[in-house]
Amino acid sequence: MSHITSILFDIGWPIIDETDAHRAWNRHLKRRIREISRKDVTDPEIKCHEEDAVRCYAPSMFSYVIWQLVRPEKELFYALRAEFDGFDFHRYHRIQPGVIDVLARLHGKFKLGFAANQPEAVYKFLEEKQILQYFGSREVSAEIGFAKPDVRMFLKVLENLGARPHEAIMVGDRQDNDIVPARIIGMKTVLLRIGPHKDQPVRYPKEEPDFTIDTILNLLDIPLISNKL
Repeated sequence: MSHITSILFDIGWPIIDETDAHRAWNRHLKRRIREISRKDVTDPEIKCHEEDAVRCYAPSMFSYVIWQLVRPEKELFYALRAEFDGFDFHRYHRIQPGVIDVLARLHGKFKLGFAANQPEAVYKFLEEKQILQYFGSREVSAEIGFAKPDVRMFLKVLENLGARPHEAIMVGDRQDNDIVPARIIGMKTVLLRIGPHKDQPVRYPKEEPDFTIDTILNLLDIPLISNKL
């Protein structure tokens, strides 16, 4: 059995509940398209494009949806994408239930790090919610300079923690951004089935997660983790 010393976490969905932020952005997107193009976009239409984005492993579900709604108008796409980048998601964010209890149990037994595509603004929110104190590697993509699924992000976080891939577990909600690249470099993987990517298909057997859980609390029941608690 592998000797696990370190656990890497995605932030969006495993740690932060983005439900309200996701809904707020979609409301904003519908309103802006109506204002600019006089086109009414429906929630089922958005949901259909989101599901397509998840199935086809689109790097950004939000960019995919915007483009499907406005194509072939490239200037409008880039304008709305810029609005997405400037949207105040953090005002709608909440910490997932049970996360702080889980991190408190893991802290001191494992080295913890973020492996997350996030702006540096997320630090303030996580500090306010008393999350940062548990993490030895706090850098996110905006600071590291690499974004998932680039394996260099994972390698940098592991370097920060002083860990090797076979000594680490990646916990994420996306098959494409979290599970696949972590497996490529030899990490163990835990898929948390939550959020819009929870039913993302597995393309080949070799890309299957090592463990699948439905809540973050179930992380403590995984043998590679529970045997150290």
